[in-house]
Amino acid sequence: MYHVGNMIYRKSLRYTMLMVGISLLGLLASSFSLPGLTVRQAIALPLIIGGLSLVLGSALKIIPGLISSRLQTVAQASDLNLMEDYRKTQTDEHIEALWRRVFRFECRPKSTDLDGDGRPDDEAMELLKSDFLARATEALSSHLPQIRQMHLLGLDLRYLEDWRDGAYLDCSDTKLSEQFEGNATLTTVRRRVGLFGGFGMRRFMIRKLSRNLWFRFITRMIAMEVGSAVERLNSRYETDLFNSQVLLWPSEADSTWLGKFEGARDKVLDLRRKSIRNVFGPDIETAGEVLDRMLYLDFAMASELRMRYDAEYCLGDLGYNGPGDLESGCREPRDLQVARELSRRAGKGRIALKRFLREHRGELLDPKNAMKLRAVETAFHIDCKGLRRGIISRVIRSRPEKKKKKKKKRPVEELLAIVDHAAKDERSVTRRLVAVRIHHELTRLSRSGYHRLLAELAY
Repeated sequence: MYHVGNMIYRKSLRYTMLMVGISLLGLLASSFSLPGLTVRQAIALPLIIGGLSLVLGSALKIIPGLISSRLQTVAQASDLNLMEDYRKTQTDEHIEALWRRVFRFECRPKSTDLDGDGRPDDEAMELLKSDFLARATEALSSHLPQIRQMHLLGLDLRYLEDWRDGAYLDCSDTKLSEQFEGNATLTTVRRRVGLFGGFGMRRFMIRKLSRNLWFRFITRMIAMEVGSAVERLNSRYETDLFNSQVLLWPSEADSTWLGKFEGARDKVLDLRRKSIRNVFGPDIETAGEVLDRMLYLDFAMASELRMRYDAEYCLGDLGYNGPGDLESGCREPRDLQVARELSRRAGKGRIALKRFLREHRGELLDPKNAMKLRAVETAFHIDCKGLRRGIISRVIRSRPEKKKKKKKKRPVEELLAIVDHAAKDERSVTRRLVAVRIHHELTRLSRSGYHRLLAELAY
């Protein structure tokens, strides 16, 4: 209806001009005493046809909008936005993933404190994991301002809590893109690595517009399908108990209350499958591609941000790396190419940094100063105040080259001042690094969570 109406609306001027031509012919015929049109008829005909085209075209465009708006309202009023509770049921899985890929690396240096009791390192890490899980559970169950909670419990989980406030398949699920665009910590990191606006974001600009359009389109279609299905179910069984969660919460079809309605389980499963497939396609492979129209870009941007800031992630020191994460689900070859380039660049100069520190700041290489060393490595990785270029020029390019003008090297004192400032600022660097890592991990969890949800619902 919308497209037919839009076609009529856009061609209304053409229809009007055609009627003007016919009216002129009618007047000309009348002047030769042939059957034709009067002046009043010749004026009225184009106006009537043009007006009808505008009105009919506009009506055909507006009516679908009114229908879809009503169905979206029905879906929202039927708890579509409360699909955030389904995400919250996966809290244990999310916390486990954050421990495995983020927080265990923050605890690793502290595990040496437990070795004096004679426990093996694995046992020490298990104790640290148990402590982390207990504090994370307490943080997520408490209701405190996030910054106060962070200082009280020693965990920064505000990114996870923010993400959990978005609902699967709902227009409210924009938390990850909002974090990337507006969170103060992440925007600070983006500025420092040159991934903030303008030239730094040029690769993502058009893709962001496309992502936003796809997100609005997909969530709108889901709301329309769900709203229509909810109305049909409530009408069929003469009740008001059926809501969006009956259709989108996988296990709800087997709930006790639903069994009281004869044939309701099969009807719910049928409508659920049709609703999802109408939006995402006939098979899980197509559904994955459609999902990534609205999810992949957040993952790609978070991956590049992390690689530009997190040296350990680039080099695989954590047991996984950027290129490996992208290879498992890359939708844009250019992203993987950039990731590999960043990984190669991160490896260059690392030996030079260690040589420089061994000569001038050997205490940073002591295991007890691992966090300070990581802060310095981060400053080197992002070339803070020219630290990377300065150290490489002093250590690697120390031999004079024949027939080439020797470049002036930066004084050691300047480089050491940058190193000392980075080591002193380890807490801020750690907080930013953890924020980048958590945000990146949440984009991974979002994609896998959506994919698994659709597979359980319809494939």
